[in-house]
Amino acid sequence: MDPRTDVTEPEIEVAPKGNRLARFVRRAALTFVALSIVGGIGGVILIVALARDLPAIETLADYRPHQATVVYGKDGRVTARFALERRTVVPFDRIPTVMVDAVLAAEDDQFFEHEGLDYVGVARCAVKNLVSGRKKCGGSTITQQTVKTFLLDSRKTYTRKLREMILAKRIEEALTKQDILFLYLNQIYFGHGAYGVQEAAKTYFDKDVSKLTVEEAALLAGLPQSPSRLDPFRHPERALERRGYVLRRMKELEKIKPETYDAAVKSGLALVEAKDDALDSNTYYAAHVRQILEEKVGEARTMSGGLEVHAGIDPDLQATAEAALDEGLRELDKRQGWRGPIHHLERNELRELERLLEERHAKRADEKKTIVWDLSRIEGEPKPIATSRIAERARFVPLTNERVYAGVVTEVDDPGRVAKVKLAPKLVVDLPLRTGLSWARKFDIHRYTRRPGVPSDVLAVGDIAFVRVTSHDEKEGRYLGILEQTPKVQGAIVSIDPITREVRAMVGGLGVGAGTFNRATQARRQAGSTFKPFVYATAFDTEKYTPTSICQDEPRVYRDPWTGRSWKPQNYGKKFDGDITLRTALTKSKNLCSVELIDKLGVEPVLDMARRAGIQSPLPKNLTLALGSGDVTPLEVANSYATLASGGKFAEPVFVRRIKTPDDKVMELATEEPKQTIRPEVTYLITSLMQSVVEDGTAQRVKVLDRPVAGKTGTTNESRNAWFAGFTPDLVTVVWVGFDDNEPLGPAETGGRAAIPIWLDVMKKAIEGTAARDFAAPAGIVFAVVDPMTQKLVAPDAEHARTEPFLTGTEPKEFAEEGAPPDQLLWEDYEP
Repeated sequence: MDPRTDVTEPEIEVAPKGNRLARFVRRAALTFVALSIVGGIGGVILIVALARDLPAIETLADYRPHQATVVYGKDGRVTARFALERRTVVPFDRIPTVMVDAVLAAEDDQFFEHEGLDYVGVARCAVKNLVSGRKKCGGSTITQQTVKTFLLDSRKTYTRKLREMILAKRIEEALTKQDILFLYLNQIYFGHGAYGVQEAAKTYFDKDVSKLTVEEAALLAGLPQSPSRLDPFRHPERALERRGYVLRRMKELEKIKPETYDAAVKSGLALVEAKDDALDSNTYYAAHVRQILEEKVGEARTMSGGLEVHAGIDPDLQATAEAALDEGLRELDKRQGWRGPIHHLERNELRELERLLEERHAKRADEKKTIVWDLSRIEGEPKPIATSRIAERARFVPLTNERVYAGVVTEVDDPGRVAKVKLAPKLVVDLPLRTGLSWARKFDIHRYTRRPGVPSDVLAVGDIAFVRVTSHDEKEGRYLGILEQTPKVQGAIVSIDPITREVRAMVGGLGVGAGTFNRATQARRQAGSTFKPFVYATAFDTEKYTPTSICQDEPRVYRDPWTGRSWKPQNYGKKFDGDITLRTALTKSKNLCSVELIDKLGVEPVLDMARRAGIQSPLPKNLTLALGSGDVTPLEVANSYATLASGGKFAEPVFVRRIKTPDDKVMELATEEPKQTIRPEVTYLITSLMQSVVEDGTAQRVKVLDRPVAGKTGTTNESRNAWFAGFTPDLVTVVWVGFDDNEPLGPAETGGRAAIPIWLDVMKKAIEGTAARDFAAPAGIVFAVVDPMTQKLVAPDAEHARTEPFLTGTEPKEFAEEGAPPDQLLWEDYEP
């Protein structure tokens, strides 16, 4: 055997399979530990890096949200609020347990057990996100949501989520659970501009948060998840489904009993009428106050500076003025005729709309209130309108007598002389031809058209139209109403205290005022005869004219020296009375006498008188000024009449008297002292003449107030503008009516017919509970018993005797009767 080949091969040992597996496990474990250490170190480094620039949580302990600016009226009541976020912070102990339980059931039922993080929830969401490949949820606790709301943005990133988790732990260490809930419940958004549970309770149920029921609390608790998608006003079915989920969770968590759950889940939504999303009051007055504040302190401080604003507004009078304008313009609009329904549906569309409305109505049922649908929000929408869109735009509101709603015409019965408008599944409003439809003649502002003979002359089945519910016969179960339409005609009202110059009420048109054209302050329209008092005051100021001075009321042609043109003015109705006194001329609003005066006085003195009274708009320099051809705003007219009513003292109108900041600093805005710009004895004379306008002239309807009132009607050519400006010693109110495009108002629509009824509604409210006061004669006025046509002194019992005021020195000196004792005919102190 070859020794080189005689070698024994060593045996190779093969490790058993179990040993190989053990080594693999050991290696894997070592790798995992190593990676864990590295990952842990990396995680610590990441957490330290993220934690380095986190917001400080100390700010949460001093909770100071955006504060609303609050506007107070003259009686101290809140009349408006301006805010970026409508919120009223309430202490935690005022929030009822049922509200807390509902929120925890909806958002975080382990809130009192965890320390800021729900690890199971986080893991569950992590799996969902990995499976879906995108971030579908975050597993946030209420503590984390509080962090996100106060300290972080809402971006869905993993980095932001880690920062949120770190801060949540810190907050749990720094604040109590009640503190966290206090912050959360006062901060979160519930929709319709409502932030926090108190505003949510007011917005949806018109009650304090402490008064919420189980079903109401459950509804509110479900909204923060998606306030728009779950909006109970627009999507009641979604809101009910979400509320049902919250109630079910409350029952499962044993926060409510099964019988409570059964009753709550069967109840309707029982909402109050939805408030506008605008975060400030929508009156024209409030909008003007906001404009003033923004000019004084800027928009940011106005909307979130927590200012306390004291305004001149009388809240009751403002509400009365708004209602008076609405009612007055509706009455005028009816005289102009019927413009047709909002929309018309074919039979199949009508059936589909009824089905959709009844489905939504069933979810809004309320045992305590009669809920109706209102389709008014479709007015003005581009045609055609889908049936589903009409149903979606419907509001469901409590029925109130004398309110206007838009419903669907389901029956037109000519033999029965009635049309029927449906407002709810079992609520139909009858519109009888005689009382509910007779006004609806064909629209024509130039002439009166024939009244409808049968209901089908006005309405057809499938029409969507406005109705005002006027009465309810409970025995017959019958509702009666009047057909309505939104007026095209517009108007404005200003009421001002002549002494303080505080504006007590201002309405700049129909509807809301925020962001819209304010006719009270911005619309310049011809003043018409409301300007004549300034012509007469100019005449009296020269001391060459008195109330008994004679003017010739007869047609004539004037050569206007300012324009170089010939002009033949006319009286209203083309009636002329010959020689009349200035008192009679103004009482009957005679145009020729005003033109005669300005022709003799000159334009410049009249312009100066108007400026001294408060008219600031540019005015024409020609004879037409005598008839009010100049364009002025209602606010200017009101303030200039306030100068007359105050004895000739001028001051600017006051809307805001003072502003107080949260740190108690006060900014006084109304610091101007009134200036004597017109002699008080001159204003007394013109006031006396304007009292005759009320007693014997174009404003006799005003006598129903049964107290001294001075005023002047105004109607421009073709009745394009109708005015009444009138005052007592305590309040001046001006009403203007007209179309925005300056179209004629219609036959016989004068200031006495179109404006005075509105003015009366306002002033009746203003004088409630007040004693009548007369206009006091100032020094420099002497009274005399005269025969107006002879302008001579007469005995008090003479046939044409009249007691007239005169500027001292301008009174008559000649006696009509020989031997009449002068002391019976002339004196300075007179009580009419």
